[in-house]
Amino acid sequence: MSSPDKSLRADAQNFCDSLANVFMMKRRDPQTQRLLEKSKTLIESLLKETRPKSDRPAIPPKPARTGSNAGMGQLWVKLDELKRENDDLRRKMANKKEDKMSPGKTQGPGEVIISELHKCKTENESLRSELDRALENIKDVEKVNLTLQDEFKRTKIAGEVASDTLEKIRKERQTLESSLNSMKTENDSLKLRLTQSVKPMKRPDARLMENIQERCRPTTVAHAYSNLESQEWVDAKEALEEAGYVDDVSVMRFLAEVLMTCYAVSCELLSEVENGIAEIIKNPTKMTSYLASRKDQDPLPEEILSGLKESLRQNTWDVDVEPLVEKCYEKLSCEGKWNEFEGHFNNKRMHNYVTQCARVTWQMATQQTTMWLCTRDTCLDEEKHNLWWSCDKSEASVVKFFVWPALYDCENGNLLVKGMVYAEAE
Repeated sequence: MSSPDKSLRADAQNFCDSLANVFMMKRRDPQTQRLLEKSKTLIESLLKETRPKSDRPAIPPKPARTGSNAGMGQLWVKLDELKRENDDLRRKMANKKEDKMSPGKTQGPGEVIISELHKCKTENESLRSELDRALENIKDVEKVNLTLQDEFKRTKIAGEVASDTLEKIRKERQTLESSLNSMKTENDSLKLRLTQSVKPMKRPDARLMENIQERCRPTTVAHAYSNLESQEWVDAKEALEEAGYVDDVSVMRFLAEVLMTCYAVSCELLSEVENGIAEIIKNPTKMTSYLASRKDQDPLPEEILSGLKESLRQNTWDVDVEPLVEKCYEKLSCEGKWNEFEGHFNNKRMHNYVTQCARVTWQMATQQTTMWLCTRDTCLDEEKHNLWWSCDKSEASVVKFFVWPALYDCENGNLLVKGMVYAEAE
């Protein structure tokens, strides 16, 4: 053959070998595999047709066969040819690999294609790995996105609930503010009414204001006075009833008279103490004669009287009130209308009542301004009096007698304890 034909055959053979290599590398791609097989088959057929007879391998003669045996013989011959070609291709592929390994040789078109294919394959694998990582990142982002969406929904619901709660709180606040304003208005009106209804203090001197540091002060005396009515007075009344006195009116009037007598005795005692001290200060050397003979002594100065009453109040719980009780009995005995009760003065419960009356009235007398027991009202006044339970409220108008005297902080002063009265119609 001429040199151009040899060169063309060599190029064709090299291209066929390259296709074989590509075929081995691209077995996983069905489409590329079919194209490479078809190209390889065409090139090999062309090489066989153009190869000289001297270059063709000798084919051993096969015995002739008839019928089906002849067809099988041709197949065996074809198989042997394919085996030889396969061995040749393997040798050529090994030579190509050695040529690649050896430096200084130029690459043919097939080798360039193979190297490009290798690069493409490497890039494809790297891109595929990057794609896988990107897909995983996308899945992670989608999971985070779902979580954020759930959080957003929960936050939105919580925000709506908080908004509703805030609106309710605002409405409740407005309601409370309106209630507060109405209560303030009502409180102001009540204060105004209270200011208009309360009577002004009758005490002209600021020193006469109640001192809460004192144990014996008008408030505590009023409390003791109320207890006297609810305890000792009830016991004394029951004792007289058990003694045979069935007339409630006489019993109540007698007990009230006992209280008023004790009050009068306490006030007289205080007056005697003041007068005696005044005489002692005025003329100490003639104390006895002045106390026995004079009744119109000069009063004590206000400063001394104030200090004296304060000292008496401090010692009022330790005072022996038996002399007051005896003097009270003497005055009651002098009045003939109470002689029927004289035999019961020594009754234990009766004596306890009189003793307590003496102690409480003495505390009344020693206040800065002497407290006042009133029994001189003649008309029923619901602001000052409580009506006795057996009286007819619809007809009661005139006070017949006081069951329990009314207590004031001073004469014609402020009412501290209402009186109990027995009232009838006019």
